[in-house]
Amino acid sequence: MYERLKSPLQIGKLALPNRLVMTAMGVNLGKPEGGVTDDLIKFYDARARGGVGLIITEVTRIQSGAGISDPCQMAAYRPGDIPELQRLSTAVHRWDTRLFIQLQHPGRAASSWVTGTQPVAPSAVAGPMGGELPRALSHAECRDMVDRFVNAAHIAQMAGMDGVELHGAHGYLINQFLSPAMNFREDEYGGSFENRMRFVLEILKGIRETCGRHFPVSVRINAQEALPGGIDQKEAGRIARALEEAGVDMINVSCYTEGCIEPGTYPQGWKKHLAQGVKQTVSIPVISVCNIKEPQAAEKLLAEGVCDLVGLGRALLADPDWIRKAFSGREDEIRPCIGCLSCFGEICALRRINCAVNPMTGHEREYEMPVVNGNGRRVVVVGGGPAGIQAALTLKERGFAPILFDENALPGGALNIADKGYSKEKITRLTQALHTQMQKAGIELLLGERATAKSLEALDPVAVFLACGAEPFLPPIEGIDGKQVVTAESVLLGRTDPRGRVAVIGGGMTGLETAEVLALKGREVTIVEMMDTLGFGAYPAVVSDIMGRVLSHGAQVFLGHKLTRVSENEVELLRLADGQSVTVVADWVVMAMGVTPRRSLAETCGERFEQFRVIGDASKPGRILEAMQDAQGKAFVFDTTKN
Repeated sequence: MYERLKSPLQIGKLALPNRLVMTAMGVNLGKPEGGVTDDLIKFYDARARGGVGLIITEVTRIQSGAGISDPCQMAAYRPGDIPELQRLSTAVHRWDTRLFIQLQHPGRAASSWVTGTQPVAPSAVAGPMGGELPRALSHAECRDMVDRFVNAAHIAQMAGMDGVELHGAHGYLINQFLSPAMNFREDEYGGSFENRMRFVLEILKGIRETCGRHFPVSVRINAQEALPGGIDQKEAGRIARALEEAGVDMINVSCYTEGCIEPGTYPQGWKKHLAQGVKQTVSIPVISVCNIKEPQAAEKLLAEGVCDLVGLGRALLADPDWIRKAFSGREDEIRPCIGCLSCFGEICALRRINCAVNPMTGHEREYEMPVVNGNGRRVVVVGGGPAGIQAALTLKERGFAPILFDENALPGGALNIADKGYSKEKITRLTQALHTQMQKAGIELLLGERATAKSLEALDPVAVFLACGAEPFLPPIEGIDGKQVVTAESVLLGRTDPRGRVAVIGGGMTGLETAEVLALKGREVTIVEMMDTLGFGAYPAVVSDIMGRVLSHGAQVFLGHKLTRVSENEVELLRLADGQSVTVVADWVVMAMGVTPRRSLAETCGERFEQFRVIGDASKPGRILEAMQDAQGKAFVFDTTKN
């Protein structure tokens, strides 16, 4: 299987062992001054060990100040960066994986709050989403910036990197020179196509002169820009040809649109036409990044001639062993990326990388040496949701004999509700993968059985991990017990089917996904939210994706309103801004105001078991990310020697 993915490929004089590339993703694991850390090395080491043919690092700064993109990114501009980068290249090369460093300057995309200085750009024009006004680079500064990129490539070569990638996409500095929608200069670095290409071509010329013609260089470009007058597919082909003629060894095709960060509803391969268009214009290898989650989809891209190499990003955050599992026939064990974009949310919040479905991501060094002291002792885990499953797997790895109770016939917990929304099949696959991992790990599963304090005592465990989740919160207001009042859970599970005019109370993700299901069925939906924003805690692109469909079906939204009363055909709201009462007609009321932990079993178990842990939503309601992190951490440090 996957013979195309397994096949080797030459990039210039460099041989790659397979056709899978880990494309650049910011991880924020470096030093504040831009150095390599043990955490960063362990992060890349895990992906190299997983079998990827080529790793392209996160964006790497070529200067301090205005050149900083993320607070703790890598750096390649000082002599002292060489030995640190060498540590990274040595670690990755142990696994026969090749390593490129991605050189980047954020240009106008930088933040003075992070850099301490005003952003710079080819032209003094702010980005499409607003932001700070950059200062236009002088002609002399443009030439100096060229030298900085060349110097960074030389440092990368001296550190043992196999090549470099110039980030010429996503609205960063090189892209700003290339794009007619961002470059309004009137000197030799702006205006005509040739002038807009000059900046990147001078960088390439300098790298060739400094590093030699056999040092591989890749360039990441936009094949499409959602900007008036921006790069389109025809222009992208022209850029790619010019780059090939200048000696570039590989083109990495991306785009600069609202959809370039894909929520979970986007299908695999949705933008393959962009890479295919570029591939038809050049003879050098082309990388396609196409929201790939499954190995079958990656193999199909190669079979269709879309690209020469398949880029994997978030798929390798979710499971660093994605490739090794695929190549050994264990696809059913792959933890799939669910497209929740929690990873982007963490980086945008200036925190280190985290993944909702893989609590080890960004914490590889912390969790690399579990204390194996279980000695086959029994631990009971109550609840088969993400927290319970992760706790059981970690305890098993540590040598304990976990027994997992779940009152449902299938494990998954809240995942079995979350996957009932629009285009949520990725969550279904995650649940299946977690179930498979437990089965192959030999974890005893007691499914369809409700745990009681008595049944737990009968097993005589050394500890109990309670992961029984939470239940919908219903406020104590007039009319809340009416027959037309139902929970979002009951709607998503198909237990109730509200008709006509439906008020969804709560604009968090559960409420929005429920409203989406109802709107797509043709119901007249009204969303009521106390806060001034929808989807609190979710990445904006996910919220925008859902609301695009909900609003297209005529839904109404009341922000800053609190539910105060429910009657037979309407709900009464309080407008928080001025205290005014607002009445909304509603035949049905769907409650999605969050959840509250299930406490009854916790209170009983706390009295009967000395070693007792409450994890996930049973402890504090949150997202999959928080549930997984909580379970992993508590199971990792659990120590029965305290008995």
